[in-house]
Amino acid sequence: MLWRQIDRLTGADPLVDFDYAIKSRIAVAFTAIFTLMGLVNAAVLAFVLDGRPGMVELGLASGLLAGSVGVTGLKLRRPNATIAVMILLASLVLFAAAWANRGSFPPATLYLPGIILGAYIAWGARAVLFAILPLAAYFGLIMSTAHITEGGRLGFNPTELLDMLVAAGALSCVWIVLFGSSFRSATTDAQSALAASNQRLETALIAAQQANRAKSDFIANMSHEVRTPLNGVLGMTNVLQADTSLNDDHRRSLELIDDSGKALLELLNDILDLSKIEADALELDNREFDLADLIRNTTDHWRPQAETKGVALTVNNQLGDPAFVRGDPLRLRQIINNLLANAVKFTHSGRISVTLTTVGEVREGKTRVRLSVRDTGIGIPGNKQESIFDPFNQVDASMTRRYGGTGLGLAICRRLANKMSGKITLSSKMGRGSTFTVDVPLERVATSEQPVVTRDPASTKPVEAAGRVLVVDDVVTNQLVLKAMVQQIVKADELIVDCASGGREAVNKATSFAYDVVLLDIQMPEMDGVSAMQCIRETRKSADARIIAVTALASDDHRREFLAAGFTDYLPKPVEIAELRRVLEIALVTDRRADAPTDEESRVSSG
Repeated sequence: MLWRQIDRLTGADPLVDFDYAIKSRIAVAFTAIFTLMGLVNAAVLAFVLDGRPGMVELGLASGLLAGSVGVTGLKLRRPNATIAVMILLASLVLFAAAWANRGSFPPATLYLPGIILGAYIAWGARAVLFAILPLAAYFGLIMSTAHITEGGRLGFNPTELLDMLVAAGALSCVWIVLFGSSFRSATTDAQSALAASNQRLETALIAAQQANRAKSDFIANMSHEVRTPLNGVLGMTNVLQADTSLNDDHRRSLELIDDSGKALLELLNDILDLSKIEADALELDNREFDLADLIRNTTDHWRPQAETKGVALTVNNQLGDPAFVRGDPLRLRQIINNLLANAVKFTHSGRISVTLTTVGEVREGKTRVRLSVRDTGIGIPGNKQESIFDPFNQVDASMTRRYGGTGLGLAICRRLANKMSGKITLSSKMGRGSTFTVDVPLERVATSEQPVVTRDPASTKPVEAAGRVLVVDDVVTNQLVLKAMVQQIVKADELIVDCASGGREAVNKATSFAYDVVLLDIQMPEMDGVSAMQCIRETRKSADARIIAVTALASDDHRREFLAAGFTDYLPKPVEIAELRRVLEIALVTDRRADAPTDEESRVSSG
């Protein structure tokens, strides 16, 4: 309670500024003790003992001076200056006492531990180091005058000396207790403040985690809600683009709709990726792949756009071809794709070069692979080169209007590189181009054990196979789009496409008819897609149907989850017609051939 009242007088608060409060309390303690020490010594020497010449006056003057200097320094709220002046004053008094008591041990020496303790609490160990020289001089003075005998005018009566030592020792104990209590009280207050602060931080952390989960849930829900109508837009656009009766104007309009829808889908995917990375919910894949082939395919995708602008796009692969590594090919492709997109966007002449090499030594079985994308574009100002890696950040406001984009690509690149224990750096000069360098540790593999899967996503060859397909979706628009896409892909007179608006209706139809393929939505009322799939597996007629999850839950985690649950395949919304063709061809052609009995098996069964 005493120290809290003193804190109010000195304007100190250990909860706000612990260091200032401690120093203010030490200054108060020095003022009180030095004043008390001077007055008590003067009184003892004047009324109890025979003091040395001038010692009474020295004690009285030092006490009054300490009180006036201390009160002035505290009013001015200069605790450091107050402590320094008090220690200087104490040093002068101690040296005077040592000289006056030459030939004997000065009782004032017992004040030294308290002075040193106060300086240490206020300023730390350095204050003790600075005190070595004056302390050595003080004790040197005592030792140099020790040869003076006890007789004569400077002699001491041992009994009187003992009384003075007891009085000085008592004051020294009070001094040390006062310093200790000031520090203990401030420490207790600070610990209480720390505990309260930790509680507030814990509460804030819980609130932030809840807000982050709410944000992630909101983004996930919005993603589902946006993908549902986007599936109708892009799906029906793909269906109409296959209509040979359209004129050129109609085709250009459809291409514009398709490009706009895909741009919206790309933005949606970027926001989802950024949200997952910030929530530390992004899981990296770890499998073998050909990095050289990945670089080549990604570069080939952007080459036509670069050549249209008169920009050469080259690849310098120093790793060799093939270059098998172990890592996450999807996320590496995403990084390369974003860097090339920016390079093509901001380069109007010259060239863009992609370099793939290794740097450093192999550590823990991993090689640091370096990918550089260098362009001769407009460049980036030096004061903007760090901020462009922040989400939704562009070099300036006009860049967004002139070149388009949201500023998410580079933010995702940096976070993905960090997630892979790598880094991305930038070197750029205005008007002379930019070089983005990505370093990631990857395990080199001699030969890949993964089978090479080749697809032709641009194939328009129809699937000629009869079959019965069930389209299940609670949104009628999605039913119509998927049905039209299936009828466009599969060309057979015996093709039957049924629709169901929910899980229960799908199970009822699967119980009545034998379906070859079921395109099943996941999030539906009454019965979700997973439950419907499990029920269909238990029916007699459709137990062997190829059940494909068609959902707006479009992450790799969802893909693995649904395949593990028992789905035959997975299609994210909006459904790409090439992916749907692949799934239908496997289900209606490839799998049937695999299930069909061989000639020998047919002869055995017939015999």
